[in-house]
Amino acid sequence: MSTLTSALLSLALLLLGTTTALAQSAPTPFVAHYRLAISGWPDATITHRLSRHGETWESAMQASIKIAHGEERGRFAVSGDDVQALDYTSGYSLLGIGDDYHLNAKQLKRLPDRQTALFELARTAPEARCRSDQVSPCQLTYQDHKGRDKTLYYRVTGEEEVTTPAGKFPGVSVDTWDADPDKRGRHLFLTFDRDVPGLLLASRYVRDGEQRSQLSLLDVSFPREGS
Repeated sequence: MSTLTSALLSLALLLLGTTTALAQSAPTPFVAHYRLAISGWPDATITHRLSRHGETWESAMQASIKIAHGEERGRFAVSGDDVQALDYTSGYSLLGIGDDYHLNAKQLKRLPDRQTALFELARTAPEARCRSDQVSPCQLTYQDHKGRDKTLYYRVTGEEEVTTPAGKFPGVSVDTWDADPDKRGRHLFLTFDRDVPGLLLASRYVRDGEQRSQLSLLDVSFPREGS
């Protein structure tokens, strides 16, 4: 998979997983649009939608530039503080060449997909205890688009009001990195809305001290359920 496609689907580096159970905010439907600036590539446009479908929720992301397109959807159920992944689909196309992926409920019973994990991480980060170098990092576990187990670590780096082109929001920021020692120089810095689970406000991907991509929230709306 190319660097670009990896960046598009791996907005998916966003898509982590955690097993922490805390008092967490209830889901809120939203539609958010972003600009993703990738070093060496044209800017990409991103749409992230969280919507309710009966008793389940769906988190869907789409990313595109002129020569490539990627998307993925994760459906999950929320019961109190518990979130159970139910279905996941993704696909990408680069210059007309691509592939599609699917994980069903049986496969997802063990670990969440990336979209469900993104929602989980945003929901648990405001109460996470791993907030300094003196505390062991939190551990994140999820399945990638091919169903392979992935483990990342993260620390909460701060809570502050965040100013974006879409306005000001209460934010919580985390620093995430790969559990693989050979990838220790790769960090994805994420800032979520503290009050709206799953709503990403900004992100930066840094590799070996060099920033490779940056995500900016352009606008967000909060449609009523069923609209």
